[in-house]
Amino acid sequence: MHQIRESGEDYLEVILDIERELGVVRSVEIARRLSVSRASVSKALAVLREAGLVEPSYYGDVVLTEAGHARAEAVRRRHDLLYTYLTRTLGVSPENAEQDACRMEHVVSEEMIERIAALLEEPA
Repeated sequence: MHQIRESGEDYLEVILDIERELGVVRSVEIARRLSVSRASVSKALAVLREAGLVEPSYYGDVVLTEAGHARAEAVRRRHDLLYTYLTRTLGVSPENAEQDACRMEHVVSEEMIERIAALLEEPA
């Protein structure tokens, strides 16, 4: 698995979310959702492209590769499991749970994620 930074995982997660919601992913929408400049998006996409996680952009569309899709799905799953655990099990407010899950998703072990999934009776 290619080494990318936390911010790269955030980009993958947002690209996946946009793809699911809108069908077509454009860099301007990525910039809006992450509150960054379009230049920052271009730099991040270049890194993700070099890592083989996004396809070269034609006509402004951003497309995840198969590997990118798998990586984005894994990040989204970790985020969702952590958010659910924090709100449902620990009673953390939705706002704080969202922020905490976003930070935690990058650093927790796969063992912890699988234990949380088992505790929540979520499928693997």
